[in-house]
Amino acid sequence: MHAFVFTIHILVAIFIILAILMQQREGGLSTVFGGGQSIFGGRGAAPFLTKTTIVLFILFLLTSFSLTLMSGKTKPRSAIERAVKKGEVAPIPYEEE
Repeated sequence: MHAFVFTIHILVAIFIILAILMQQREGGLSTVFGGGQSIFGGRGAAPFLTKTTIVLFILFLLTSFSLTLMSGKTKPRSAIERAVKKGEVAPIPYEEE
């Protein structure tokens, strides 16, 4: 499940980048598609791309939160914490100043 959500997260991030690049009036990827004056009507692609960007951003947030919650289930330990747990290294006592 983690790999699936991560894959969706990466794809959404790529689509967000493309949608933002297409929103630029001069230059960017919008010129590749006729400057935004093609099939989207007289107002261009601006309303469509704005709504698409908002939806993609919401999906990005949801996948980010999902990945955070999934990673919280496993508690990674550092090499020092594992060595202390095995008894290979004595823990350093905490001293207050």
